Amino acid sequence: MSLEYFYFITIFLFGLIIGSFLNVCIYRLPRDGMSILNPSSFCPECKCPVRWYHNIPLFSFIFLGGKCSSCSKRISLRYPLVELLTALLFVLSAYWYLYPFNHFSGANLNKVVWFVVSLYLISSLIIATFIDIEFRIIPDEITIAGTCLSLVVSALFPFIHTATILSLPDWFTGAGLQGFVQGLTSALCGILAGGGIIFLVGFIGELIFRKPAMGFGDVKLMAFLGGFLGPESILYIFLIGCVFGSVIGIILYLMTREHYIAFGPYLALAALIVMFFKPQVVHLVFTAYPNFIRGLIG
Repeated sequence: MSLEYFYFITIFLFGLIIGSFLNVCIYRLPRDGMSILNPSSFCPECKCPVRWYHNIPLFSFIFLGGKCSSCSKRISLRYPLVELLTALLFVLSAYWYLYPFNHFSGANLNKVVWFVVSLYLISSLIIATFIDIEFRIIPDEITIAGTCLSLVVSALFPFIHTATILSLPDWFTGAGLQGFVQGLTSALCGILAGGGIIFLVGFIGELIFRKPAMGFGDVKLMAFLGGFLGPESILYIFLIGCVFGSVIGIILYLMTREHYIAFGPYLALAALIVMFFKPQVVHLVFTAYPNFIRGLIG
């Protein structure tokens, strides 16, 4: 086995372990008064503690045949799905930011930082998605705490914002603070753009339809994403999220006649697409799509 395969397998297994913890967060965060640390894992049906050898991510689900070892009730498919999804996205992130796996020097510190940030964003978005699907809420522990963290990370590592909104002169910040202030400025602009655009859409929608059109959790989620990804990326996230939300929302309405859809999962999916494929998204929006439309017209 080559060393590169070993790295990918290690990251995959690490993703399974984190995915198991994300399942705990998904179950406990929306339930008031529950700690994500205590008690240890238990069956949601019979409340019996899960033995450590029945709590091995993904493999225990397969070994037990998808049933609780104590009460034989079916274990939700969400548990292995979250673990597998987390592991696969962690591997994708490692391939995107770290491959080839060279020694980490100062020259590729940016990639290492972005890799760590991407793991945090992936984990947060998975938690937000599955809670929003089931409970129609997005916990503040994810959005507000994440937004505050984005300011700290952006100030310490301003290079995570590939483009800054303002070019601040040295006489304003001092040469030593230029990157610090620009990173913080870009994060603040992203927070305002992300939260503002969803809030504005919800406000206009409420005026038109005479009922709430957008949850405030979506506002905070977009502010959180804007803090890490910046104002430019947030516009692409909103655009892609609206496309997915519209298409899938119509399909779900035809199937269930349910008017309300959770918008958070579509924003989360759009954020992952922009994180990994932003150049392709920019090409699609500004080159491929306009050329396609001109071809239809002309």
